[in-house]
Amino acid sequence: MASWIIATNESELKEGEPADYEIGGKNILLIKKDGEIFALNNNCPHMNCPFTGGKLEDHTLFCPCHKWAFDIRTGEYLVAPRLKVEIYETKVEDGKVSVLV
Repeated sequence: MASWIIATNESELKEGEPADYEIGGKNILLIKKDGEIFALNNNCPHMNCPFTGGKLEDHTLFCPCHKWAFDIRTGEYLVAPRLKVEIYETKVEDGKVSVLV
């Protein structure tokens, strides 16, 4: 059953800089973009490479290993949208970022 887990303080997230966290036993990447917070599984489905260190352009995250591009809003691989990275719902309350895992 899914539950909300506090991941970090919102002030810890820097705009446009992905940060990885262990949340509910999962390695999740949090990204603050245009004031909104996105959460996605931190492993590329191609070769399970972590997204940590990947480049973010607008809402597109590029895997640092092979440059595969994913939309952080949907988790879709831009070349073949049927391939997806798991995304998670987020919320901010009292300055704390929570993720539904």
